[in-house]
Amino acid sequence: MALGTGSSPPAGTPAPAGPPPERGLTEREAQERLKRHGPNRTEVPRAVRFGAIFLEEIREPMILLLLAVAAAYSVFGEVGEALTVLAIIAGIVLVEVWTEYRAKRAVAALAALSAPVATVIRDGAARQIPAEQVVPGDILVLRAGMRIAADGILLEASDLAADESALTGESVPVEKAAADPVFRGTAVVRGEGVARVAATGLETELGRITGLTRAARPPRTPLQKMMKALSRTLAAVALAFAVLIPLLLRRTSALPWPQAVLTGLSLAFATIPEELPILVTMVLGLGSLRLARERALVRRLQAAETLGHVTAIVTDKTGTLTENRLRLVTVEPVAAGGEQLLARAALRSVGIDPSRGPGPGKELSDPIDRAIWEAFGPGAAAAPGSDGAAGSLGMLVRRLPFHPERGWSGAVWRTEEAEYQAVKGAPEAVLALAGPDPGPDPGTLRRRVDALAGAGHRVLAVAENGRVLGLLAFADPLRPEAAAAVRAVRRAGVRVVMATGDHPAVARAIAGQIGLDTGRVLTGADLDRLDPAGWDEAVRTVSVFARITPEHKLRIVETLERRGEVVAMTGDGVNDAPALRAADIGVAMGQGGTDVAREAAGLVVTDDRFATLVTAIREGRTLFANLQKAVRYYLAVKVALIAAMLVPAALGWAPPFPPILIVLLELFMDLAASTAFVIEKPEGELMEEPPRDPKRALLDPLMVRGILTGGLLLAAAVLTAAEGAARRAGGDAASTASVRVSAAFVTWMLGHVILAFAMRTLRLPPWRAGLFGNPVMSLWAAGVLATGLAVTTLPALRRTFGTAPLPPAGWAWTLGALAGLVAALGVIGPAALWRPGPQAQANPQR
Repeated sequence: MALGTGSSPPAGTPAPAGPPPERGLTEREAQERLKRHGPNRTEVPRAVRFGAIFLEEIREPMILLLLAVAAAYSVFGEVGEALTVLAIIAGIVLVEVWTEYRAKRAVAALAALSAPVATVIRDGAARQIPAEQVVPGDILVLRAGMRIAADGILLEASDLAADESALTGESVPVEKAAADPVFRGTAVVRGEGVARVAATGLETELGRITGLTRAARPPRTPLQKMMKALSRTLAAVALAFAVLIPLLLRRTSALPWPQAVLTGLSLAFATIPEELPILVTMVLGLGSLRLARERALVRRLQAAETLGHVTAIVTDKTGTLTENRLRLVTVEPVAAGGEQLLARAALRSVGIDPSRGPGPGKELSDPIDRAIWEAFGPGAAAAPGSDGAAGSLGMLVRRLPFHPERGWSGAVWRTEEAEYQAVKGAPEAVLALAGPDPGPDPGTLRRRVDALAGAGHRVLAVAENGRVLGLLAFADPLRPEAAAAVRAVRRAGVRVVMATGDHPAVARAIAGQIGLDTGRVLTGADLDRLDPAGWDEAVRTVSVFARITPEHKLRIVETLERRGEVVAMTGDGVNDAPALRAADIGVAMGQGGTDVAREAAGLVVTDDRFATLVTAIREGRTLFANLQKAVRYYLAVKVALIAAMLVPAALGWAPPFPPILIVLLELFMDLAASTAFVIEKPEGELMEEPPRDPKRALLDPLMVRGILTGGLLLAAAVLTAAEGAARRAGGDAASTASVRVSAAFVTWMLGHVILAFAMRTLRLPPWRAGLFGNPVMSLWAAGVLATGLAVTTLPALRRTFGTAPLPPAGWAWTLGALAGLVAALGVIGPAALWRPGPQAQANPQR
């Protein structure tokens, strides 16, 4: 597909006349054009509307089942009960809608936080704006790694190439020059430039091809898919019990058919675990929003899900472990008195005319360029030529941007006497450029490089017209929190691998400061000489790699994953994108990272700090633990309800709950699981134990044991209280039935609160972890108690739900059953519910 070549503008979109590039549009002009042309988008975001979710929810099979219960009550002449069921339906639907609304809003908020941005010049200054707000006539600033926000015409281009495969399918980058077109959705893979926007939104080439589309639903994560499948399996089991129990009750206790049918329908509604997939979305969405507040932006929910499983981190050095705040500390010319020549060549290599300054859109984002400018630019004490030489570098012809594969950057200048190509970069790369007269002895230069790098300095060589003029050494301080963060994550069983493009001596020095094994440091050249077995051995045993290219990073990540590791990899450049995609979690840097890197990543660390990634891993573990707690409790109360109805049916006892009361119980079960557990704080030892094996099922043997133990203990307490109170009630059959129901109901309401508090923790008994650390759970418990009191004391509610005030004997059985539940949890809990996390010393550092 041809999109335009040479100087041809995009078809049908002539570039509009506009202000000078250095000034750009005014904000007022931009707002007027935004109103006239509309937002710059080809995709309509999926709106999260309460009403739409409400309509979707009332069509759910479970709600339809509950409506069938209400209809059955009406058919059997019990209109009051039918109206009560409808009122409960309204409460349940509101809870369900609010839960799903919160989950979807959380996911939508994550999408908004990671919306693309563009750099434009407005009112004479460069600024970042949402890509949707770009308008025709805007001046776009383009750099390597940026995703182009709109169609436009290049006004300036320096060694610029764009990947247009999104439009053409061709994978070879297209070289661009001034007056060439650039297209929305394509990526700058090399160089830099400035373009005037010619078309936005549907008027772009991409817009004409795709038309206006609705944003796709976020894909389900593996855990969401697993929970969907699990809920279907458990639903079949619950449905079987919902049919079996009424048949047994009909056979053993002569329950009338209308009551048997209503019991079956109500039990099916209350025990089918339809909330499981929503629980996952809720936990992942809300956990991701918490991560965003910690400066870790989740771009895909799967990243939030995987964070707790990470076993290895492949990290860069510059800006992640160090501050990326370079300061020039050493200037070493190769010849005596060569300081001025070296300084002038270094300043030329930045590619900015000192007499004009960086100018709008050309701010010195590269920390090395910024350090050189601060050291040698106008007004600096070391500026070359106190006689004004800093302003006489000549005329800038073109810039030569940095390419990872060549290892240097620079610029070409012209004076009246000659043309100068000034470059700076890795000493070995600059030496490779040297002409017949390279300047210094290569062996002597390498020894000086090793000495400076061994002190932890970043060392660059500077050359002009093929002659090496000297070395510049920069200090990049280690972040104060980096060493502690590395120790913390290693103590958590996560291996840390440093893969940097810097000199081996610099990598060794920094690695030693943060506690990594520096016994063996391999370079990219060393790796290239290894066979596959040697690669595997190197990746298994070596923690520090230097002079690494993006291709090496990709292979390191793939090797670790092949060895069974769950890998998080940090990256920021356009060439890091393949490795970021290949990693289980690609982690892009938010400050210095490129658009292409951020799009390839699942997580964006907005402050570029390694410590933030460690915080994200801790939050990921907390998120997964909270999901375990919510699911464990949710399924335990389902088991309890089935057991509390199945045992009486098998033994010929009267059922403890009438159908209408079963419906009420479901409301509180869902509330606890969907609101209280998802906000639990992390337990203290989360980062003192190894990562969870991702192959391990969520419902592992310990989870299943906890579900069955909690559920059966609660059911036993309910049945003990119900039968004991009924047998001591005296009076007629109706009053005995009411006492049975009241004792069962009160025991259930209080018992499932006790169970919830017991299941708040995975590692420590709740009385040691703190009973009241979760205000939402405390509020829910208060609501449960108030409801239990109202249903058993208010006459209107007693008539509706078939309860009665408990006599003293009934209270004695109820409180005794609850005391027994607490005692049983205290005795059995350590084996079935809580497992102490391994101590730090038992978890070897990796």
